[in-house]
Parts: sequence; C-alpha cells; structure tokens
Amino acid sequence: MNHCSASQLAENASSSCARLILGSGASQGTFPSSWTWTAVIGLAALVISTYFSIDQVRKSQRAKQAKRFQPDYELLNETIVLLDKLAGTTAQKADLTKLSELLSRIKQAERRFPELPLGTVVAHIDAYRKTPLPDDFQRKLTGRRIFLDDLLDLSRQQGAAIANALAAISTVQNEIDRRTS
Repeated sequence: MNHCSASQLAENASSSCARLILGSGASQGTFPSSWTWTAVIGLAALVISTYFSIDQVRKSQRAKQAKRFQPDYELLNETIVLLDKLAGTTAQKADLTKLSELLSRIKQAERRFPELPLGTVVAHIDAYRKTPLPDDFQRKLTGRRIFLDDLLDLSRQQGAAIANALAAISTVQNEIDRRTS
C-alpha cells in the first residue's frame, strides 16, 4: 500500500502518487474519459435541476402574490364599470353613493399595498366626487339661479376626472399584471 500526503503531491507530484490517484493502470498524462463524461453529465443535471427549482420557487411566489392582489384587481374592475356608467351621464350628488363605497375600499387597498400607485386612483376619484351637479339643477336652471356655463364646466371637469381615474386604474392593473405574470 502506497500512502501519499498532500504536501508530497504539492511539492513534486511523484509518478507513484499520481498513478495511485488516477488508477494503477493509467499513465501520468491521461485522465479517465469515463469520469469526465460522468462529471459533465452530473454538472449539467445539477444546473438544470437548480434552474427548474428556482423557476418553481419564483412561480410559487408570483402565484401567492397574485392571490393577494386578486380582490383589489376585481375592485378596480368594479370601479371601471361604475365609472363607465357614470361617464354616460352627468352625475348628480345622489349618483355618487356607490362610488363613495368603492372609494373607501380602494383607500383600504392603498393602505394594504402602499407600493402600488393606488393613491392616484383615489385622488382622481376624489376630484370627480367634487364636481357633481346639484340634485335640483334643473329647477335652478329654469329659475335662472344657476348659469348654464357653470353646469357645462362641471360636466367637463367630470369627464376629465373620469378619464384620469380610468387611466390611473389602468396603470395600477398593469403594475399588478407585471408583478404577477
């Protein structure tokens, strides 16, 4: 039995120690090809399995995040439907009760997920809520207590606020889609 220490290999790598490491029948200048192919295949398998493991963890995290964002995504969809409905008519104060409820839910979502730009949605909906026509605007218009130009200005402001709110909602939904896909 031939014993070699690490210092002997480092210093002069004697032929008897090299033969002992490589195998008794191997010459000093060759490396067993079967070991090389086994190592390459093993390394490739390790790289592939590591890639798929990391990919699976990433997909799992995105699925969890999508599940957390799902109720708020649906809330934004519900808000879009209501804003589209309100865009078809000039809103009065009585028309804004459902919007106020949705707005409070969006504010709660903003507190849950401060990294999402929900604050811009809240700001644009607040701007819209400040521009309703008075509930009795028709009576005031016929009684000449309110000017038509004022009503048209409020109507234009409503349209602009709805357009801005829809754009902000689209931005938030795109951000959610980007984070979860």
